[in-house]
Amino acid sequence: MDTASKKRKSGIPTGNAGEYFVMGELLRRGYDAQLADRNTKGYDILARRSPDEHFREIQIKTVRTDPWYISMSQFTNGGLEHITVYVLLGSESCFHAVRSFITKNCDVAAHAAKPQNWRDHGFMRLKALTPFEEKWDALFS
Repeated sequence: MDTASKKRKSGIPTGNAGEYFVMGELLRRGYDAQLADRNTKGYDILARRSPDEHFREIQIKTVRTDPWYISMSQFTNGGLEHITVYVLLGSESCFHAVRSFITKNCDVAAHAAKPQNWRDHGFMRLKALTPFEEKWDALFS
């Protein structure tokens, strides 16, 4: 079978794995967190530190291998203060720990790469995210 006729695997299990991983981390760290309804635009999880705070919207981007494919709109004025958690799962047979990178979009906007022939999307490389690995405090800073 040549590569042109191979059927692409669904990204839904990968996305779900990332969302549940982040949800588990937030709950483990004592946050009040809940998954957004499916297909909610702009965020995947709502979280807060205590019941008297407002929930914070968190976007989750999950891949098995670098890079992350992104919507360039998350790096415009309206999305710059939003939080994104980038999750690197590794291959299905991987024995390495899941890696997470927690950042405000404004802190990585300069690294959002958009190829000339792409209209609304681009990608984010692992190298740009490594300073934000395991920075869970960024959620409420």
